[in-house]
Amino acid sequence: MNCRNCGAAMQPVGARAYFRCAHCGTFGFPTTIGDGIAVLDRDGNLPCPVCRATLGIGTISGIAVQFCDECRGFLTTNAEFGAIVQNRRNDPGSGSGIAPAFDRVELQRRLRCPACEKSMETHPYGGGGNAVVDTCHRCHLIWLDAGELDVIGRYRPAVGVRFAATVSSSSDS
Repeated sequence: MNCRNCGAAMQPVGARAYFRCAHCGTFGFPTTIGDGIAVLDRDGNLPCPVCRATLGIGTISGIAVQFCDECRGFLTTNAEFGAIVQNRRNDPGSGSGIAPAFDRVELQRRLRCPACEKSMETHPYGGGGNAVVDTCHRCHLIWLDAGELDVIGRYRPAVGVRFAATVSSSSDS
C-alpha cells in the first residue's frame, strides 16, 4: 500500500490492520471487502483460478492473501490459511452453528493453479465446516470461494467430549 500523500511505501503498524508512512507520517486504513479481506493493492501478478481476473493483494487478520475483485474468492498458502482459520474460530463474534451441506456439484469443478497452471484438487475441507476448497499440493496454495471462510470459521470442534473408558476387571480368586 502506498501513501496517498507522498507515494512512499507504507508500513504495517504492529499487528494492527492499518499502515503508517515512515516518510510523512500519514496513516492508511485499507478498505475491507468480503471475508474480512483488507485490500492493500488491487493489482497483483496472478490470475484468478475461477474467472481469470488479476488477483489483488490483501490481508485477513494481518495474514497475506491474494483476492479476486470479480468473484470475491481468495488464495493463500496452506500454512497461512491455518492461521486465518484459527483466528476466525477464536473470534467469539464469528458465529456458531451447523453450516448447510455443500452442493456435491461443487466437487466436479476443475481449477488451474494460478502459480503453476496445473490442475488443483477440489475436495471438501477436512477441518470441518461443510465447504469445498481447491488446493495445489505442488505450490502449497489453497483457494476459497466467496463466503467459504465464513462457513469454515463458524465450525466449532466438539470441546469437552468425553469417551467412556473401557474397564476390564479380572478376578484373582
